[in-house]
Amino acid sequence: MGKVQTLFPKWYYHGEVEKHKHLKDMLIYELGTAKLSQPSEWNCTMTSSFGSDTNDEDFSWQMFNNYISDNLREMTMQLGGKPTVNIKMSEAWLNVYKQGDYQEIHTHCGGDNCAFSCAYFVQYDPEKDGKFVFYDPSQDTHQGYFSRHFPCTNTWFPDVNEGDIIIFPSYLHHQVSPHKNNTGTARITVSANFTIS
Repeated sequence: MGKVQTLFPKWYYHGEVEKHKHLKDMLIYELGTAKLSQPSEWNCTMTSSFGSDTNDEDFSWQMFNNYISDNLREMTMQLGGKPTVNIKMSEAWLNVYKQGDYQEIHTHCGGDNCAFSCAYFVQYDPEKDGKFVFYDPSQDTHQGYFSRHFPCTNTWFPDVNEGDIIIFPSYLHHQVSPHKNNTGTARITVSANFTIS
C-alpha cells in the first residue's frame, strides 16, 4: 500500500502576544491623536496609518516590536532557522475597520524586500468582525475536474481571537472580508513587514 505525500506545503505561524492587554491599551491611546486615511494605492474602504506622518510620529513601533519578539523567536525555532538569523521589522502600521469596511486581496511583496509579514489583532470580535483570509490564486486544483471530485479550497480562515498574531511569508495572498459588526465597535489590527539577514 502507499501514502499520499504533501509536496511544497505553505505555512503560517499563529500565536498569542503575551502582554496583549498592555499593548492594546498603548495602541488605542496613541490612536486617539493619530490621523488615519484611506491609502490611495489600496482598493479598500478601511483607514490606516500606512505611509503617513502620523504613522511615524504617533505610534510606538519599537515597543510593538519588543512585545512580539518572543513570537518571532518561537516561529524561527519551529521553522528550523539558524540561531543567528536576524529578523528586523522594516515597517508597521495600524488599520481600523468600521462597519462595511474590507481589504482587497494583496501581498506584502514590495520595495523593502521583506520576507515575513504579520497581522496582530488589537481589537477583534471573532463572532462579528471581518475575517482575515488567506487566498491561493492558483487555479491548478481546477484542472482536469479535480475540484469536482476531491475536497479543495482556495481560501483559508485562521481561527483567530483578540490578542493573536499571525506571521506569514510576505508573498502569501490575503484579504479581510467585510466588517459586519453593527455595534459601532471597530476592528483594529497592526500589520508589519520584516526582513531577514
